[in-house]
Amino acid sequence: MENKVITFSDILIKQSIFLARFDILIQSLIIFISLIIGWLLSKVIWNWLHKKIPQFTTFIWRDEKLEPNEYIALFVQTIDFPLITLILLNLMEVFLKSQNWTKGLINLSVQIVIIYLILRCFLAFLYSTFPLNIIREYQWKIFYPLFILFVLRKILELSGNFEEFSQIVLIKLFNNPVTFQSIFALFIGLYFWVVIVILLEKLLITFIKPKTPSDKGEIQASILLLRYFLITLGIVLILGYVGVDGRAVTAISGGLSVGIGFALKEVISNFVSGIILLFEKVLKPGDIISIEGQTCEVKELGIRATTVKMLVDNSEKIIPNQTFFTEDLTTYTGSNNLVYCSVLIGVGYDSQPEQIINLLLEIAYNNKRVLKSPSPIAFFLKFGDSSLNFELKFWLDDVNTRKGVISEINCNILKEFANNNIQIPYPQRDIYIKKIKKS
Repeated sequence: MENKVITFSDILIKQSIFLARFDILIQSLIIFISLIIGWLLSKVIWNWLHKKIPQFTTFIWRDEKLEPNEYIALFVQTIDFPLITLILLNLMEVFLKSQNWTKGLINLSVQIVIIYLILRCFLAFLYSTFPLNIIREYQWKIFYPLFILFVLRKILELSGNFEEFSQIVLIKLFNNPVTFQSIFALFIGLYFWVVIVILLEKLLITFIKPKTPSDKGEIQASILLLRYFLITLGIVLILGYVGVDGRAVTAISGGLSVGIGFALKEVISNFVSGIILLFEKVLKPGDIISIEGQTCEVKELGIRATTVKMLVDNSEKIIPNQTFFTEDLTTYTGSNNLVYCSVLIGVGYDSQPEQIINLLLEIAYNNKRVLKSPSPIAFFLKFGDSSLNFELKFWLDDVNTRKGVISEINCNILKEFANNNIQIPYPQRDIYIKKIKKS
């Protein structure tokens, strides 16, 4: 006799029969009432404590560590509801035991609430160690989804349908059965893997302190490569775990490769360009570049596109990665952050060249944003039509300050030249009016 294939409808029927039992309905009602009473009592107790000791029941959500009194308030608010609910459920379990009633579901709910209480205590510990908003974000992305999956599994195990439910065949792919467990492991596994990789990336950025702006860019680029490597590795491992046949993947990818290649030509080009940018470190976050005639700062490198901040109006622009290989690109922070600046000035022929050079160097050295190494240099360039022409050359470590520093230098030059009676000539032209005699 052949074994009957379990279907999803069979599981639903068995689950509905289980939940419709009188003892299960009574226990479900008791659990529901206990949760409501526990929630209400936690609110009442919290409001009473807030009135009696407001200094220990007040805290503000922010990206900083809490003060001791704030942490006490957060800890109490974190564990009050599960702790009160646990006490109520234990009392109800004792009552049902004294009446010789079935208490399997109550016993399971006690276990679940204990796990929830441990989870809340663990979150409270994380709140004391890391910024609140980061933990609050990931408690909804990681911890609570894991807890919900744990609760669903326990309920299915109690009804005895978990194993049958996980082995339901949804589809067949190349004569290989794809079960509900495989689909579930594939999507849930990928979700948690990606979330954990992104969390790891944020933690690395937080704890690794760069010494220089260039180090910061290299660290971010390396972490970005690590993120994509781990995500790719996770996809391969999870596909292997759920039993996806490599020949099936090869057949599907081979059949679709031509169509995908034509349809996603630009996307693939940007993707390959992004890989080259990351590996060759042509660009890194924090670099100041000029592309398409605009100066901008690289904010974030991605596989498909790069985000830059325009220095003109502080707006952000998304540039496809292949643009960096098809357009002329100028970088001001390639091998170093030094920015060359030059100021040209002309003085009258009655001026002393040595005095002019010394004044220009003194003005440059007195500016706090001008680098002392490499040191400023002044040159006597040439004899002009109406002036002696000089050049002041100096270096900065931030291209964003270039215009401001040049403006300061020019203002100081004008001021010092006026104090030393040095004339800045302007072109003079003599006009001769020739009279034409009439014949």
